[in-house]
Amino acid sequence: MTTHSLSYAKTNSLSPGFFPAKSSVAAQFSLNFLGYNCLPRKLKCSGRQLRNFGAIRASDSGSTSADGSMERIEARKILGSTGDGDTRHIGYKIAMPSPFEIASNVVTVGRVPEKADIVISVPTVSALHARIQKTDENLLITDLDSTNGTFIDEKRLQPGVVSAASPGNLVTFGDTNLAIFRVYKFKQEEVTSEPEESGAKLEDAPSENLESTS
Repeated sequence: MTTHSLSYAKTNSLSPGFFPAKSSVAAQFSLNFLGYNCLPRKLKCSGRQLRNFGAIRASDSGSTSADGSMERIEARKILGSTGDGDTRHIGYKIAMPSPFEIASNVVTVGRVPEKADIVISVPTVSALHARIQKTDENLLITDLDSTNGTFIDEKRLQPGVVSAASPGNLVTFGDTNLAIFRVYKFKQEEVTSEPEESGAKLEDAPSENLESTS
């Protein structure tokens, strides 16, 4: 029997209206990659690349400068797969889980789609394995009485007890070969720059709204 492993999250997509076809305002996007050493590196990308990267949600907070420019910062948490792919303990080959973003405030992780928001199709992952709550600084992880346990680095979590995973920590859902992930933290900065040289005034530029859709 051949089993394929898929990992996905129920995330939201950007409204097409967020990037207007014609605009007199130039937008610049950058990602501050904090990583496990928390030393920022700016990764610049275009609007198209940013849309393809994953779900983005508007921050409720923002600041407007005297000239009308707007800055908005959004922290994002991503779990990147770091397993070695060894499947000898299972007895057959399966695909490695994909990285996924924690796009909602609270999500569940497990093997069965009907029970979990984020599905990791690895036999050693329980049907409903763990719960993850997103905060500004870290992820709060609770093991839901899984069979093979949930770990932060090498520490096994006590079922029902909330533990914090910071950027750089390794989180394991029952399998150190196939279901181990590193926590990454990104900050999205959206900066609306000066009007183009065409002479258009800032107030004449179409407004840009960041929306999340189901």
